[in-house]
Amino acid sequence: AAATVSGRDQHHTMSYEELPNSAPHTEEIRSRKVPMLITLTVLALTGGTVVVANRGGAAASVVSSSLQAKDSAPAGPLGPKDSSASCIETSDAVMSGYDLVAYFSLDSGDSGVQGSSDYTSTYNGYSFYFSSAANQALFEASPTSYLPKYGGFCTYGIAEETWWTWETIKSNGPNGDPNVWEIINGELFFFMYKVPKYKYDTLCSEDGVSAIIAKGDANWANYTSGDTDSYFNTECFWWDDDCGMSNDECIDAVTDDDSYACESR
Repeated sequence: AAATVSGRDQHHTMSYEELPNSAPHTEEIRSRKVPMLITLTVLALTGGTVVVANRGGAAASVVSSSLQAKDSAPAGPLGPKDSSASCIETSDAVMSGYDLVAYFSLDSGDSGVQGSSDYTSTYNGYSFYFSSAANQALFEASPTSYLPKYGGFCTYGIAEETWWTWETIKSNGPNGDPNVWEIINGELFFFMYKVPKYKYDTLCSEDGVSAIIAKGDANWANYTSGDTDSYFNTECFWWDDDCGMSNDECIDAVTDDDSYACESR
């Protein structure tokens, strides 16, 4: 039977208030840490490996679910991946097991499609779930075509919030929501909820698509010391699409236009 990852009823928390050059308070950070409610199932069959080049030009392995063991995790800005960093745990599925390939055939505003551990691929030590063998095959043929920008963390947080450090990102966010997403220039971006997405899309129209993406790209490369496709969000999610924390605005208080986008699809 298919082992489908279920949604969570607990949330990591994060505010989108402008806090000039300051890190979140310790109490706030502690409040964000919520244990993940799912465990990754690894299939112990046999299979093959596809070797591709990642965006930095280095070889990366994509392993079918049928392999008996994962590749060892790649080194990053702090050396080998820290298994205690809750947001980037390699033992859990990327983006809560949502099918990354499926987003490219959805209409804007649609909810994401839940994947299954029956269709699992491993890339750079992380497991990715898919909703069908066809989508799994598409990913394995060209993984970097489907990887989420900034590891699946909130795009607005990475691009615009200056208080984040690699230590706080890998342990506390900025959270992503698998159901709040956007395809821009053929790449997949996630957001914590609709308000930061609206803010990001507004910046697109003000500063230009290329400029705002370049800003996020530079920040993410700095956080990861250039290992931009080596770290992915597996635990830090927010599940209220419309509203953030109690002191944050909900989308209906910001705009009644539900057609905003960084660029038309």
